[in-house]
Amino acid sequence: MDREPQKDAAIMSIGDHIEDLRKRIIWSIIPPLPLAVLFFLFADPIVRWFLVPLYNVLDKYGLPAHVQVLSPPEFLMVEMKIAIGAAILVAGPWILYQLWKFVSPGLHNHERRFVYFLIPGSVILCVAGLSLMYYIMLPLILEFMVTIAGGVTVQTELITIGDSISTLTIPVLEEFPSVASAGDVWVKMPEGVLEIAIPASEEGMLETLQLPMNRGSLISQQFQLSSYLGFVLLLMFAIGIAFQLPMVMLLLGWLHIVTPAWLRKNRKYALLVLGIISAMITPQDVVSMLMMLIPLYLLYELGIALIVWVPVSSVAGKRDDE
Repeated sequence: MDREPQKDAAIMSIGDHIEDLRKRIIWSIIPPLPLAVLFFLFADPIVRWFLVPLYNVLDKYGLPAHVQVLSPPEFLMVEMKIAIGAAILVAGPWILYQLWKFVSPGLHNHERRFVYFLIPGSVILCVAGLSLMYYIMLPLILEFMVTIAGGVTVQTELITIGDSISTLTIPVLEEFPSVASAGDVWVKMPEGVLEIAIPASEEGMLETLQLPMNRGSLISQQFQLSSYLGFVLLLMFAIGIAFQLPMVMLLLGWLHIVTPAWLRKNRKYALLVLGIISAMITPQDVVSMLMMLIPLYLLYELGIALIVWVPVSSVAGKRDDE
């Protein structure tokens, strides 16, 4: 016969439970603090990592790969938010462990087995969702947004190549010159930026100043750093939550609230609900919504399959009262 819930938990008073909760909260807060300081020291590479999808799309369409910082403390605040978020993410397993230490004494053995299955599955789905978002969904969403805004163009005149009408000719280069002099100017293509060589802090070397040029679009596409990162972080958080759908369905199946037959019968209503959720957690356009709806519906089907493949009897085993 399996053990009953731990006796220490059964005889704990309300005050003891509150004291234990306070201790677990304190232990949960301690690791993220030094981790936040550590990540703040290395925040620049993390910011660059977040900007890679945006820069790739801007380079693809010949737009200057720059983001704007519109206030003096903006970049500092962005790095602090990233450091805190990264610290909480890395300390997540420790925080979950402290939550488990607070809850587990009051659980039966078969109830603990449910958690042992659900938590790893939840982590795997979260990692899969974030990877899908960063490597596939985010580049496609950004590309769609950039092309939509870039389609609003002004009528330009085409000129036949012939003799120069100016004594000043600015060269058009597809690669950076290996040797140049201070004051040299050229147009770098396909980025469409004007490069000016100036003396660098290191003696005998040059650095360049870049000036983006309008290529006929009525809309200048310049992204603000805090707005872009806020958009990406919100999208990551929403997708991380949405990808827990199979685990939620599996838990409801174990509790006999839903059955595979009922879920299959109501697919059309589930598709409607998932469509509303997709519209809420993505930018307000059809392409982004469909990109979110497709994996969510596949996760819905995965949830049905899990209820069939992993019945409650295979996880719970013998109950405590047997």
